Amino acid sequence: MGLSTIDTLKDIEELQHRCEQFDGITLKLNWDMLRQPPTAGGAEWMVTYEDEQLVGFMGLYGFGSDMEICGMVRPGYRRRGIFTALWIGAQTIIKRNNVATLLLNAPASSASATAYLKKLPLSFDHSEYQMKWDGTSAQFASLEASSAPVVLRPAREDEAPILVELDCGGFDMTQEEASEVYEQQKIDSMEEHIIIEMDGLPVGKMRLWTDDNETWIYGFTVDKKLRGLGIGRSALLQTIERERRNYNGINLEVSLDNPNALKLYESCGFVILNKQDYFRYNG
Repeated sequence: MGLSTIDTLKDIEELQHRCEQFDGITLKLNWDMLRQPPTAGGAEWMVTYEDEQLVGFMGLYGFGSDMEICGMVRPGYRRRGIFTALWIGAQTIIKRNNVATLLLNAPASSASATAYLKKLPLSFDHSEYQMKWDGTSAQFASLEASSAPVVLRPAREDEAPILVELDCGGFDMTQEEASEVYEQQKIDSMEEHIIIEMDGLPVGKMRLWTDDNETWIYGFTVDKKLRGLGIGRSALLQTIERERRNYNGINLEVSLDNPNALKLYESCGFVILNKQDYFRYNG
């Protein structure tokens, strides 16, 4: 068809909107990674066209030795083996990347995804909530300053070891895994790596990725030894205030097995929009 990458990405975006509208779901396509080439830490993806229309998509997202997969098929073209063909084609990419843990991700409320995933050798791994800041939330009183003297600033190039160490403690990653993920992330010019400081010392971190007036908060963590002091709340409220001034929506994700983080986000005005389920592939 001679389509450029830009044209294909536009088609993927249109297909996403069509599937979400038809099924009443929200798909997690990690657009920050889709727009980056695999050589720069981006996602690999496969597409299926019929009659010059995109009808199938599968994205493969590498995070160190782990990989997540999310896909979709256009309504009206389902049950024709399109997703199965994409899944078979994905095996080459999975093997090439020496994937240790493979997770398939689907909206919890997607009946078509749930039905298909039952055919594969999967076990439930975890769920995540997708949350969005809502200024009208009754739980969100005001952007009051925390008692903790917290400062947010861009991370310097020489502070990579600090970011890696915080990821290790915050997300149960090995030094090697955290270093590899950081190397992939720093290539993305749209991402901001933020250091959270208290009393002049780095005590936490986050990443911000903004596109089309929507900002996503990723990798948000505070040093385990310093939790409970209001550092996370202050950093979150400052980020909300900054993004509000820039007229950006504010989004994040939180695992269901992290009730303390969920409570913090809700108290700062974030509301749950969707739930995503992750299944570990045992094949």
